[in-house]
Amino acid sequence: MPASPAPGTAKTLPVTACGFSHAGRQREENEDAFGSFLDERLFIVADGMGGHNAGEVASVMAVDALETFFRSYHADPRQPWPHQVDSELSLGANLLRVGVKVANDKIRAAAKQDRAKNRMGTTIVALAVGDAQVTVAHAGDSRCYRLRGDELQRLTRDHSIVEEMIAARPEMTEAEIAAFAHRNVVTRSLGSKEEVDPAMLVEALQEGDLFLMCSDGLWGSVPDAKIKSIVSATPDVDAACQLLIDAANEAGGPDNITAVLVKVG
Repeated sequence: MPASPAPGTAKTLPVTACGFSHAGRQREENEDAFGSFLDERLFIVADGMGGHNAGEVASVMAVDALETFFRSYHADPRQPWPHQVDSELSLGANLLRVGVKVANDKIRAAAKQDRAKNRMGTTIVALAVGDAQVTVAHAGDSRCYRLRGDELQRLTRDHSIVEEMIAARPEMTEAEIAAFAHRNVVTRSLGSKEEVDPAMLVEALQEGDLFLMCSDGLWGSVPDAKIKSIVSATPDVDAACQLLIDAANEAGGPDNITAVLVKVG
């Protein structure tokens, strides 16, 4: 595994963050979960599924398992790892990648012990902020965006049937996408299979970068252009986070809504 940067080789930029979650206007239960761990510079959003409250169990388990693994192995990376590390990835990237696999193991083990939770699962997106770079791991359709200057860029590509359809037919109209019967079906998640490989992304940091992690209850109700206008015009992350939740509810709030904003510098 590549060594971490030597002390003093990069300026550690300060990080501020805020996260809010809401059940939305059409669901009684909130099966989303999130974690904002400023001391570890680790941020997570999970969107549970499975019914009978199993989705809520899976999403909370995913956040807890990933955070516990990340904290333990960040403090002592020389201990035996439960899954093979990727020698081409940094320590931070391996912490996220293996941590997601550990969370998948725990969710599947819990499902086997309780028949009511037999099909529980969750999407996940996790962000780790280092000194010079940011690492993103995700499985499913919870997203990570970055606002840099005037540009809002989606950093993740959904693991979903509709995303595969769009890739195969880029000429699809918004109306065709909206009418697609299986647009909410994800093709990768925690709990659904014995092995899960999260998609990984490592990007260089710039001071002033703002990252948004969210469940589909936000991005499915609020267009990217409106997301950009809210976060661009609202420098306070707490206020911006609340405005994003409000915008999704004003659009009908058909699903659980979670947003985590992370500002660097």
